Amino acid sequence: MTAHAVVLTTVRRAFPFGLLDAASVDHVTILAETGHPHHFPDGGGASRLPTMQVIEVGDIRDTTQVLVAVRQVAASRPVDRIISPVEFGVPTAGFLRSSLGIPGDSYDVGLAFSDKFLMKRRLIESGLRTAQVRRAFDPADVPEAGDSLGWPVVVKPTFGALCMDVTRLDGSEAARAWATGPTAMRLRAEGMPVAVEQYVAMDREFHVDAVFHKGEVLFAAVSIYFDPLLGRIDDFDGSWIVPSDHPDHDEALKVATRATAALGLRDGVTHVELYRSHDGFRVGEAACRPAGGGIVEAIGHQYGVDLWEAFWSLGLGDAPALDVVSTDGLVVNVNLPIRPGRIVEMSSEEEIRAAVPGLIDMRMTMSVGDVVSSDLNSSSTPGVVFFRARDEAEIATTVASLRRAFRLEVEPYA
Repeated sequence: MTAHAVVLTTVRRAFPFGLLDAASVDHVTILAETGHPHHFPDGGGASRLPTMQVIEVGDIRDTTQVLVAVRQVAASRPVDRIISPVEFGVPTAGFLRSSLGIPGDSYDVGLAFSDKFLMKRRLIESGLRTAQVRRAFDPADVPEAGDSLGWPVVVKPTFGALCMDVTRLDGSEAARAWATGPTAMRLRAEGMPVAVEQYVAMDREFHVDAVFHKGEVLFAAVSIYFDPLLGRIDDFDGSWIVPSDHPDHDEALKVATRATAALGLRDGVTHVELYRSHDGFRVGEAACRPAGGGIVEAIGHQYGVDLWEAFWSLGLGDAPALDVVSTDGLVVNVNLPIRPGRIVEMSSEEEIRAAVPGLIDMRMTMSVGDVVSSDLNSSSTPGVVFFRARDEAEIATTVASLRRAFRLEVEPYA
């Protein structure tokens, strides 16, 4: 049993603390960003939860600030493990482990899974195919990078997640306009470099979600997105899990496994995005934490595997207890579309259920009267629907039925 674990979380995403019921750790220190909306359980006493304390920091990405906080904690209670379930905390967690001599992924691994420029460079050096990339330390340099790579290009913060601030630019004029716009101004103010990637047309986009222990694959699920994610926040998006005999299954798993090894991970849960073009597979991006949206739940419905539970176990240095089962059909997860504003009308759960044959479950996260921020990302949705289908044709038919039945009306909100 681990005596003391430190968990990093941001304003956006909290750790799924129901996992602490497993009582595999005595004490947890939460490092959360100031202003976070999360509610953390009380532990200790008669409960099965560990004792817990919460310390706030201004920015989980500020390695010096977080290191000072953890050193102060460690002075009275030695730290055994550092865990970050959030993308922006991954390099910081690696920095803490490397600085304090704590087991787990080093700073080098954390950077490889977080910095989009370094990630692509590491993949290319390992012989994997991915988009060519340039790094611009000032958004004003993006037009020159695009001219070098060839248009169109995709620009994104080197440290980012959930498709936030990711944009396709089709030429130097569009790049110059972007470089003087609000996103570029904010990135410049933050001192955030920009990754400029060659745009590669794709036939399909895949994701592979896997559990690794000592460099070996203990479990993996290969899925296909309905459509490429870029630019689809306000539309229906989601994915379906392909069976092992699907013609793309083995190659996708092989490429994702090679990418994980190239980025240095031996123990953890990965979410690797791939795309297939006319000339084969390329690696898009990789993350060393469970996926967002409905992907983790879909895998649970298909295989009975809880990726968060595996992530927690591996973060504490334990081998995960995986009891993989095989279920019939193809499990599909659908993120319902969302738009900023106040929700004035939205389909009821009963209407959604009636439109989805093979429904397994649904999770509504918003309702009429809620205000949707303009700060949207690829996991933003008023609800996730899970259903089972016999084949890809039935998936298309069911999604079309859901599209016809779902309605969402919003009004401007100041």
